[in-house]
Amino acid sequence: MIQKSYNEVNKLYLVPTPIGNMRDITYRAVDVLNNVKIVYSEDTRVTKVLFDKYGIKTKLVSCHKFNEKTIYPQIVNNLKNGFDVALVTDRGTPLISDPGYIVSNEVIKNGFCVVSLPGPSALLPALNMSNIKADRFLFYGFLSSKQDESILQLKLLKNINFTLVLYESPHRLIKTLQNIKNIMGNKRISISREISKIHEEVFRGSVQEAIDAYYEPKGEFVIVIDNNEKLSDVNYAFDELKELISYGMDKKGAMKYISKKYDVSKNLLYNMLEENSI
Repeated sequence: MIQKSYNEVNKLYLVPTPIGNMRDITYRAVDVLNNVKIVYSEDTRVTKVLFDKYGIKTKLVSCHKFNEKTIYPQIVNNLKNGFDVALVTDRGTPLISDPGYIVSNEVIKNGFCVVSLPGPSALLPALNMSNIKADRFLFYGFLSSKQDESILQLKLLKNINFTLVLYESPHRLIKTLQNIKNIMGNKRISISREISKIHEEVFRGSVQEAIDAYYEPKGEFVIVIDNNEKLSDVNYAFDELKELISYGMDKKGAMKYISKKYDVSKNLLYNMLEENSI
């Protein structure tokens, strides 16, 4: 079935909202929020701050991950009665690691249009600022909060040679970074936080350097992992090999350990040591 988004059928608008800087909202988004019958909001208190800034008076109704299954009939009824409605989450784009899929799915099943507006998300700014290839990437969102499941997810992601993008919370950041290092190796990564806010910051370096840097993590994080080429593993493997030798580990044992960890040939590591007179 082909959706003709701008025919006469009533619509559910998915409207992105600013993730930090309140000016990161489009004219079109403000127009839609002003003109729909009701705006369904993940947290009406958060959305009210945005509405007050832009003078939006539209009725707000709560719609979050805990009540989507009970609220969608109301949304469908509004569409059946000839009204357009909108859905917003606290920050960013609905459905992207945020609620909204259940509502969107039911609206489509009932024959109405779902129109998503372009707008803010943490994903693309973090990717663009990472200094890691962005021509092909996999956005995974949040790993499982269960340790065993998150480890399994990382083991599966290890074999995908794309740039990988994860979201992470502050209380799980260090554990996730440790798991990334243990499973994928000491990869080149970027970590962004407070995107578009006055305290925006972007870390660029190895996983271990990130672990050392974020001893008291605060805020929401976007982790970008360079998982594009095995060649990058060679460079990081050699750096870690030199580090182990500098700590007093014998070369043979260090090469065996690093070869297994990074899936890099021991002969290649030996030649690199020779070339660098180590």
